[in-house]
Formats: sequence, structure tokens, C-alpha cells
Amino acid sequence: MNSKGEGKERSGLKRSTPLRRTGFVRRGAGFRRRQALGSQAVSQTPLQPAPPPDEAPPPSAGLTGECDRDPTGGGATSTLEASVDIRKLTAAQAQRVYSRSEVFAVLREVFGLDEFRPGQPEVLRSLLGREPTIAVLPTGAGKSLCYQLPALLFEGTSIVISPLIALMRDQVRALEERGIPAASLDSNQSWEERQAAEEAFASGRLKLLYVSPERLSAPRFLELVNRVSVPFVAVDEAHCVMRWGHDFRPAYMEIPPFLETVRPPFLAAFTATATPELREELGAALNMPQPSVFVRGFHRPNLHLATERMDSDPARLKRLVELVRERPGSAPALVYGGTRKGCEAAAKALFEAGLSADYYHAGCTPEERSRAQERFIRDEVDALVATNAFGMGIDKPDIRLLVHLHLPKSFEDYYQEFGRAGRDGQQSQAILLWRRADYRTNDYLISQWNGEGAVDQDVIEGGKRRLHRIYEAMGSRVCIWQRVLQYFGDPKAEALGEDCASCSRCTEPRTPAQELTGDQLVIAQTVLYGAEELDGRFGRKKVAATLRGSRAQGVPTWPECHGGLGNVALVVIEELIQNLLDAGHLILEGSEYPLLNLTPRGRQALDGAEPVAVLWPQAASTTGKARSKKSRGRSRGPGAGNSNGASGARPTDSGPTDSGPSDAKPGDVRPEDAELEDALRGWRRRTAGSLAMPAYMVLTDRSLEAVVDSRPGSAEELLAIHGIGPSKLEKHGAELLRLVGEFA
Repeated sequence: MNSKGEGKERSGLKRSTPLRRTGFVRRGAGFRRRQALGSQAVSQTPLQPAPPPDEAPPPSAGLTGECDRDPTGGGATSTLEASVDIRKLTAAQAQRVYSRSEVFAVLREVFGLDEFRPGQPEVLRSLLGREPTIAVLPTGAGKSLCYQLPALLFEGTSIVISPLIALMRDQVRALEERGIPAASLDSNQSWEERQAAEEAFASGRLKLLYVSPERLSAPRFLELVNRVSVPFVAVDEAHCVMRWGHDFRPAYMEIPPFLETVRPPFLAAFTATATPELREELGAALNMPQPSVFVRGFHRPNLHLATERMDSDPARLKRLVELVRERPGSAPALVYGGTRKGCEAAAKALFEAGLSADYYHAGCTPEERSRAQERFIRDEVDALVATNAFGMGIDKPDIRLLVHLHLPKSFEDYYQEFGRAGRDGQQSQAILLWRRADYRTNDYLISQWNGEGAVDQDVIEGGKRRLHRIYEAMGSRVCIWQRVLQYFGDPKAEALGEDCASCSRCTEPRTPAQELTGDQLVIAQTVLYGAEELDGRFGRKKVAATLRGSRAQGVPTWPECHGGLGNVALVVIEELIQNLLDAGHLILEGSEYPLLNLTPRGRQALDGAEPVAVLWPQAASTTGKARSKKSRGRSRGPGAGNSNGASGARPTDSGPTDSGPSDAKPGDVRPEDAELEDALRGWRRRTAGSLAMPAYMVLTDRSLEAVVDSRPGSAEELLAIHGIGPSKLEKHGAELLRLVGEFA
């Protein structure tokens, strides 16, 4: 695949740009409109019968120039005998050279613009140069102009394939307002609307026809295509063709055979969200030999991104009310919820707070969705709370506040949704309110196969990998924009550094990292040792599960590091891994399926050559004291012989090493605690044996450790411990209190 990268900022086809740099050749006196483009605009509803085919104007009407033209380039007719002319016309299109003046004339006179947006000239130059083209352009980058403008230069009717009915209809309406004959064919049309569009297409009166992918294999549509010159096919939302992608649509599998039938001289695919892995395979999936690939920068400095981690759902709704009430501008806030129930609850909370709000999801009736959308467009509400069923194809440029009420399922969803704010280039904000519980909800939803046919585990696993990527990014302290750009393979990601000035992590004061010592250093070095031993074979969750000692399916039990942090809470291990990633001691390699590995800096820290300076997990303050698998205060990981950890070393056969009492901190393990824990474990083992049941059914590790920590002195204090209820109190309360008393 030939990757062209992205052009320089503001480069492209301007009046001041020398022709030798544009790729276009000047021919003739340039572009001149000879008649109004709107002379044959097509309404979706036929108000009167369509004119006979022989009265239809040539498809090039309104877009002619004084440059030399191929004599075979006359208008296509809508009769069956047109096939010969169509072949000649297609050949002529393949040899045509489009001048810079022609391109700028269409840009200025049709679209009312004086210059292109960054990224557009490179795409147009490739496309008009007859190169199969893939363009990855973010929301708001002017993607539609890249296929609308060429369609106006070509003879015949260009086809745009899109799955978004609302988008198709909005663009057709906008084109008709500019006087450009356009129509769409989709499943939501009435018979009359479809008939009018088909008649206009067959008679050659259209410059653009928007088609949903489901129509491509319909015999009626294929018959119409055979009658008309189709010089150009544009595939919008092209990522939908990838079965393992984030938004696979089975109907997109109809595109390759359709392209094989039509064989258009000009072909381009567009998407706003495509990772490097997806871009590599997109050309082959669409039968595009050696396509030119263009990636436009994903960073939008006018959008300020923020993440706020919520402690509870009530706190989340309270914060939402505050944000909507204090939002800038007069436009409604757009709020995305992860579930229908969540959307309705948020709309109710806003209403009860005295704000006007609607909700929008697939469970609403068409009338309810239409009414909510219209009220949102007309600024008649304070907020619209919607699932991701809303927004595709809705062009409202002045949204100043966009809120994610739950963690999105992927970076693709996150980027596509927050990209609907500030499309007019004005300062806007996108705020994500998330909880760890959102991960479990999304994981469950992804596991519920809603595709066609048998369950495809590859698709489900791909969805879970994407969920994990955004989950770990939200828990990070690294620049949000940098994480977004890294995911999509944007070359400007590293240039952002640590101060993008447009996200909460770069604009708010940061808590300084601290040099770890004592038990904290031992735990951190154990994590680094685990990453080194597993050597980039697994993702971060499996590394954490391995260190925790999990025996779940898929978790490796063979490494020496397995269970090395057996009594450190999993949430602490996961947060520490994230902090070590942020500090550069660990690295995630790969995009779709990132694997955890040790960096050279991490190896130096593991060897004791440099200190480990990271933020200690916040979760550690709420999960009790850390204990190793073998005994409290011991670790199978590297030891820490002195306060600065300089003697840290890998585990050896000589057994575990003590972390040393000289570095004791509040909450470190006391000898009497270890003795009590050993006594409780021995009692639990004997009791379980006598009752012929697993030890955890007598008392779980969490409950046992809580007994050691709190040292209850009464039945009431025992009942306050997690996992000890009236039944356990009656069976084992007396023995527990006796053992605690012996070690008081």
C-alpha cells in the first residue's frame, strides 16, 4: 500500500500556488458556467411526471469549460442503446486532464469558498489523477467536498455509497439548494420518492446519486446502472467493510462485486476513523490495487477534552446537571449515554432540575425520534440525551458542550461522537464522565452478538480489545489528545508532547510523582519483573491477572511471577501498571491488540540503576494493606535491600526476600499481624477439612484479612466485616474472637 501521509498545514490549491506544485495542468481559458446548475434539480418527491428521456439535458450541463473536449463526451441517454456511448464516455473520462482553474471555479462558484481546507488538495489531486484513493479525514475536515467537487467535474452521474440515511438526505438537500441535481435511494423512501429518483438517474439528469449499500445488489438498481455513465464511485464510512472493525456492516460486502461490475475510472474511499491496521487492509477489501492513502491530522485544537471519574451514578447525574446548566452558548448540550435506560434516567434528572431535555434511542418511535431531533436542531431544549443511534449525518455546527455520560466502547466511537462539537471551529468542550463499572457494562454489551448468522468470536474479541484500549487511556494521566492521536496513527501525536493546551490533563495542575521505597518499591519492581518475564506476549489485563495469581482461562500460570502479588488488590496492580506506563517504564506495543512490555528505562529501574518515580495508585488507600502470596510482607518479586531500592534483583531459588523494617510506613505489616494471619489460615484449613468444603466457603481471603486488620473484639464488630453475616457469626464467631484474643 502506498501511504502518502499528510500534506503541510494549509498547503494545496490556492491562487498563489505555482501550477507545478498543484499537479493540475492548465488547459484552455478555464472554467465557465454556461447555465445555472439548478436547471434540472431533482426533488425526492415527483411533483410532476419526469420529462421524456430525449428532453433531458446532457449530464455535463452547467459544468463545462473552454478546454478541449473529447467528441465522444456527449450526454448519456437513458435508452438501452446508450451502452456504446457509455463505454466511449468512460474512456474519455480516463484520459481527461482537469485544470487548476476548473477546480477553483467549482470551489468558488458552487461551494462559495476561496481555498481548500488542509488535507483536501492532496486527496483531490490523487483522485483527479485517476489513482485509487483512501482518505482518512476527521469529522469537520470537509470530507464531503472531496467527493462532491470531482463529481461536478466528471461527465455522467457519480455514485456515493453511504449507510447513513440522514446524511444522504441532508447532503442531497444541500446540493439542491446550490442548484446541483442530486437524489438518493434508500430504504426509508416511499414508492413515489424512489420512482422519481430512479427516473432522474436513468435519464442522466443527476450529477450525484447517494445509495445505501443494501441497494447495490438489487436487480432493478443494477439494470439502471447499466444504462448510465458512472465515472466515479465514492465509498463513505469505508471502515464498515472490515468484518473485524468497530462498525462492520454486512451490506458493505456488496461493494466489491458492485465495483467489479461498474469499473468506474475514478474510485475513492473515505472514513473518519481508521487505525493503521485497518488502513492496511482497506484497499484489498474494496479491490483497490495499490491505493494512495491520505491521513489528515486528528487534532482539533478548538475542542477541549476533559475526563472526570465519578464515584457513583447519582454523582454522575448531579455533575451532568451542573454542566448543562452552565454550558456556554445558546445551543443545546449533546449528551451521549451508553444504554437506553441511562439516557432516560439522565433526561429525567435534567427535567427534575428544571431543564428541558429529550432522549433519543432506538427504542423510541420514529415520530418521537424525529420530534427530538427537530427540537434539538432548533435550539428548543437545553439538552438531548442519546445513544450512538443519534448524530450520524446531523450537521449542527454550533454545539458547544458534548458530554459522554458513560465510557464509550472504543476510540472510534469516542472520536466520532465528540467530533460533533465545535464543527464551526469555535471553542467547544467535550467532557467524559466515567466509572470503572462502565467497563463491565460495555464488555457485556459487546459479548451479546447482534450480527447476522452465527456468533463471530473474532468480531467480539476485536470489540473487547478496543474497549480495553479506551478504558486504559481514560485511567491514564497522559494527554488525552495524544492518546487519541496515537491510537489512530497520527504522526503528530508525539509532537504534542505534554502540553496540548486543549485537554484537562494538560491544563490542570498535576500531582508530582514520588520516588518509591520500601514495600511500594518492591511491588512496583515485581510488576516490572512480570512484564520482563512475560516478554510482550500478553496485554496489560492478563499481566495484572498473572501477577495477582488468577487461574482463569487464558491466564498463564507457568511464569515465576504468577501470584507474585497474590494479596495486592487487582485494582491496585492495574492502576500501578498504568502509572508505570505513564512514567515510561512500560510500553504498550501494537494498536488493535496492544501487548505490554518493558522499556529500557523500566529495565534500569528493575536493575536498581535508577529510581522508580511514579504516582502511587489512589486505589491503594481504599483496599487495605498489600500482602504477598506466601506471607504478609513478602514478595516473590525483586527485593529491596535498602531504602532506595538499589539492590533490587530478580527472584532466585533462595526464596522470598524481606523488604526490610527500616522502610516501614504507616500500614506496613507487623510481626503479630503475620502470626495472627497464619493462625487464622491454619484454623480455616482445619475447619474446611472437617466440614468437607473449600476453605473460601469457611472464610474468604478478603474477610480473613479484614479480621487481621480490624482485630474485632465483639460479635457486633465481626458483623461489620465484609463477608461475615449472622450465619457465619453463629458457626465461627466464637473461634474467630478466641484467636484474635490470643494475639491481642
